[in-house]
Amino acid sequence: MWRRFQKSTVMFAVVLCPILSATVGARPFDTMPVCSQAEVKALRFITVGRASLHRPDCNTTSPLSAPLRLDFTYYREIPGDAFAKAARKIIKRNLPAVAFKRLASRIDAFNAAYQTIQQGDRYSLDYHADGTLVLLLNGEAVAREKGDDFASAYLSIWFGERPYSDALKAALMDVGS
Repeated sequence: MWRRFQKSTVMFAVVLCPILSATVGARPFDTMPVCSQAEVKALRFITVGRASLHRPDCNTTSPLSAPLRLDFTYYREIPGDAFAKAARKIIKRNLPAVAFKRLASRIDAFNAAYQTIQQGDRYSLDYHADGTLVLLLNGEAVAREKGDDFASAYLSIWFGERPYSDALKAALMDVGS
């Protein structure tokens, strides 16, 4: 009986532990389906990458509620300071002056994490249910800020009244694409 128990314990360890560890190690954002995607263009005609919106349920009635992932895969080199400058400018035009002033130092600190990227690099923004927004470069967290107010302001870059691109916003909001 003891030998049978030992043998079954070894079988459990050999067969199931790798499966369990892969499941435990997987991040929930990595398993979210792609709900929509679109080309990212600079100056409205130069394709610089592809954006995709990931959600646990693509048919949600509230497409920008947490959790979600916004992924950007780039086709060319882009300087880190270009991301930071554009992000600040677009957030500022989407927020009332008082709200922007209240968030400005947090926005600048978050933007300081941007680095120059090369072809094939990927930036992701993970918006967690607890209100935390995490910026990842090629899967590694480089910035983190907590607060739904911050996340909402930051996501206004792509989904605000005056986004980076109206065409990109429309394509990402179209969960049928």
